[in-house]
Amino acid sequence: MKFNSRGQMSAPFELLVAMIIMAFVVIIGTQMIANTETQMCLLSIDKELTEFKLSIEETAQKKASVKFDFRPEDCFNEKKVTIKLHQFIDDPATCAARCGDPRDSCFIIFFSAPNLSNGYKQKCLDIAEYTTFLGEDADCATTGALEGYTAMKPIGDAADVLLPGTYVLRDVSPAGNAYPKICVFRRA
Repeated sequence: MKFNSRGQMSAPFELLVAMIIMAFVVIIGTQMIANTETQMCLLSIDKELTEFKLSIEETAQKKASVKFDFRPEDCFNEKKVTIKLHQFIDDPATCAARCGDPRDSCFIIFFSAPNLSNGYKQKCLDIAEYTTFLGEDADCATTGALEGYTAMKPIGDAADVLLPGTYVLRDVSPAGNAYPKICVFRRA
């Protein structure tokens, strides 16, 4: 029996080609899995931001007390993530761009992380422009402080970063006051 030497010579080359193709398949598969995980993380964060937004709106519009958990997946480096509430005052162009309708003032919740594709996610709050968020001042301390919770200031120059935890939002405005005054309490 005689063997073809040409077949023996092409075998290492075919093996090399097969290994290169397999490496590309593994690399592309790994990238697809990482991209899917990032998208799942962003969906979770979007869901949590929506829940936070709806809780603030319910508190402001119904003058209610709302308790909810804010626990976005920790798929980003928690030390580099920022979740803040920001108010744009007398800025109709920014509010129209961010909220989709022209208003003089608006409130936005921002989630930012360094490895997000556009750098941040945001939600526009549908609440009165004269809504006030109180901090650790006397109004929040005396009108129903909750045991185990800490009053925090979610907006302004010295605003606290919104961290994961259980939150209670309370409207502490006096009866007959048209504009909400909201206290934010957090328990880790």
